[in-house]
Amino acid sequence: MNLLERASGVAHFDTLFSDAAFLSAMAQFEGALAGAQADADLIDPSVAQVIAQAATDFTVEAAALAERGAHAGSLGIAYVSALRAHLGARDTTAASLLHQGSTSQDLLDTAMVLCTREALATLEQGSSAAAEACHALALAHGHTPVLARTLLQPAGITSFGFKAAQWRLAIVKCQQRIAHTAQDALAVALGGATGNLAAYGEHGAAVRAALARRLGVRDPGGTWHTLRHPWIALACDTALLCGTLGKIAQDLALMAQFEVGEVEEPAAEGRGGSSAMPHKQNPVLSLRVLTLVQPVPGWTANLLAAMPQAHERALGGWQAELAQIPELFRHACAAAHALGELLAGLVVQPQRCLRNIEALGGVIFAEPVATLLAAPMGKAAAQALLADLSRRALATGVPLRDLVHGALAADPRLASVDRAAVDACFDIAPATRAAGAQVAALLAAPQS
Repeated sequence: MNLLERASGVAHFDTLFSDAAFLSAMAQFEGALAGAQADADLIDPSVAQVIAQAATDFTVEAAALAERGAHAGSLGIAYVSALRAHLGARDTTAASLLHQGSTSQDLLDTAMVLCTREALATLEQGSSAAAEACHALALAHGHTPVLARTLLQPAGITSFGFKAAQWRLAIVKCQQRIAHTAQDALAVALGGATGNLAAYGEHGAAVRAALARRLGVRDPGGTWHTLRHPWIALACDTALLCGTLGKIAQDLALMAQFEVGEVEEPAAEGRGGSSAMPHKQNPVLSLRVLTLVQPVPGWTANLLAAMPQAHERALGGWQAELAQIPELFRHACAAAHALGELLAGLVVQPQRCLRNIEALGGVIFAEPVATLLAAPMGKAAAQALLADLSRRALATGVPLRDLVHGALAADPRLASVDRAAVDACFDIAPATRAAGAQVAALLAAPQS
């Protein structure tokens, strides 16, 4: 990982797929495989114990191993060769039985599953913190009025709490997808050279089941060397969560713009300043989330593109996954953590939210007024009238309410319109009440 990558914040999660973590996962596989074969009475338990202990004790220089793996065509081949040499110094019989019946893809796929399981636990922790912060914001600001914007323009009035409740629900739904998909994806890989476990004879299924049990992952009931759909589905669902995290960060960055000023990121010494403009306070946490999730769709597309894998063992497909899966999950974890920090310390500015509504001179209420006037003059005419009056209100600074009252006096078709009903259209309370009711409904909704 270079300097620029570390500066994105992803370095805090580098241990999830670090050299040490992946080497440990490979060691777990080899030790558990020997134990599984002993469970099936294929090797002596004492030999399995020697193999497991040797795998635990084994150390190797990662860069040298990677170079040998590149030369051999598989990191798994290089690892097994080095471990066998290490094991042979203490027990030649155990060395001859190491990795028996397996293949390098079994080793690498299962090691990746074990590392990903740890990454998912970290991702769940970070995304849950973000969801909990959204929940707190929804409760605190269920009736705080704020502009609702469509196509980046003021469209109506909602509440900040309603926005936060929607963010929370989106995160929770993504978490549920990931948890469901992970049940299939976090499976042991054991098929042997061609996927049919031929080396184990009639004991193949038993060895695979025992290996899964020892590693605490699912027994898939078969090999998935080139049938990658559960595995890639997990990456895709994780990418959906990343998109959701990015959406929330984008909303907050737009609301934090100085001329909008509806929220502020949590302050921290030395964070958010400019090297040239002392007055600036940049939305660094939003920036970090958006930076981290930006490359995720590309990695996801690459993983999907690798799915047409030839016959029983692929050339280049699953090998390409190995470099991209860790990046995707590291970035997801880092983005979730950054968004959780942002939401937990977010400062909402209710007065600024209200001021932005008031600055529109009432034009935000044009829709209910047009609905009221549609009865006496027709919908199209009412829409056209309110569009014209809204433009005049914004151009002249005269409140839309005053212009509407003037139109009522000038147009005989509108003589019967109740002036109090017009005034009621400009009341902010009904909109915030509706949003507040939606907050309660979203927070109370079943999460499954």
